[in-house]
Amino acid sequence: MASTPPGAGPGPETGAAGTGVLLEPEGRRRSRLRAYLLAEAGAVGLGYGVAVLRDGAPATGGGWALMAAGAVAVGVPLWVKSRRELRQELETRSAETLAIETDAKLRLVVGDVVTPIAEVVGRVHQTSGKERESLRGQLRQLVVEAAASLCDGERARAIFWKLERGEMRARAWFGRGDPPTTVFTDHPDDRRGQEALLLVRFHDYLLIDDVRAEELPRGAEPRPGATYRSFISVSVFCGDQNLGMLSVDAPEPHAFDETDLNVMRAMAQLLGAGLVDRR
Repeated sequence: MASTPPGAGPGPETGAAGTGVLLEPEGRRRSRLRAYLLAEAGAVGLGYGVAVLRDGAPATGGGWALMAAGAVAVGVPLWVKSRRELRQELETRSAETLAIETDAKLRLVVGDVVTPIAEVVGRVHQTSGKERESLRGQLRQLVVEAAASLCDGERARAIFWKLERGEMRARAWFGRGDPPTTVFTDHPDDRRGQEALLLVRFHDYLLIDDVRAEELPRGAEPRPGATYRSFISVSVFCGDQNLGMLSVDAPEPHAFDETDLNVMRAMAQLLGAGLVDRR
């Protein structure tokens, strides 16, 4: 397999390095399309010119009207065709750009995010005592930073809620400046806490597009004064050990999608593998 020489960047018709997607500059594609359309219009115009030279210009208003109608009949399809082809060009370019962005994000996840987290997970289970607890704290922070950075919401904030003695409190967070203060409990008057604990107990997840929507799942209502409009919550567990909940939220509605949910579930699995107690 041929390799790219060191220091060589993508050429003028090549996408992001290593993606395998070849791109033609947008200006060149547009110029080529305009040239084709001009050639077609020129051919039509030449045909009309030859017809006029051979048969003479129209002598009546009806003749001129017929010629104008013919020009419109030819021009409109050309215009429609040009708009359609330009739209197809833009759609193709959008698909190519999306493929490059997805590949770049995948490389970021694997190279810059997952690898360091996996290394810390391995080290956690090779140590004991205070060093292990220190590594677990480092792991929690790495995971929330990765979750906030990889999910697409603007000003996203990720939080790990540790389950301890039947309650969940924030133990690590990263993102917006307002620190999380909620405590999820099983008290009869804490509906949100009960639902959050059930989510962890049943190893479930929750994706809410807008907390101000008319219909929400039970327990999805935000606390008074909350600064978020959308969120994802996933349980953190390993085997039969329930460890807590990982969440990410954003101030705007519909900030997250299924891709973000999958990222969160993967981060939660890595975190659970590092926090689980060996028996």
